[in-house]
Amino acid sequence: MLKVENYKPEHSEAVRNLIVSILKDEYPFDMNAYSETDINDVSCVYGGGRNTFFVVKDGERVVATAGIKSDSEKTALLRRLFVDKEYRKKGLGSTLIKTASQFCREKGYSEIAFRATDRMKSAMHLLEKHGFEKQESLDMGGFHIHKLLLKL
Repeated sequence: MLKVENYKPEHSEAVRNLIVSILKDEYPFDMNAYSETDINDVSCVYGGGRNTFFVVKDGERVVATAGIKSDSEKTALLRRLFVDKEYRKKGLGSTLIKTASQFCREKGYSEIAFRATDRMKSAMHLLEKHGFEKQESLDMGGFHIHKLLLKL
């Protein structure tokens, strides 16, 4: 049974490997838009307070991730929403979005923001199904970064 868990330091290598492999395979042109510094120290970047990081495991294998990072008193950033190719279309992305939204409500956020490039159409579609709305689009010279927002 697949279930959402809070990140633990022993997940570090598996989380980094999953995220980097998906970025390299599916979004090689977007790599420069997203620094890897946060996934080099998940415990520090997403630890404590109003930040968190979730993983979904199949046995010992990390197959999906999502992070919440405080952007302001009222806004949380949903980051690192990734699902292994073999596990897509099984509801894991939706489960992570619902889990992250519940965490944000409990921590007193009033909105969640997500940023995606043009090529992240599946993620944007999934987020829109869960009530996120496109707010803006920034031209980054060759690609666009879209901001989606969910009011809680």
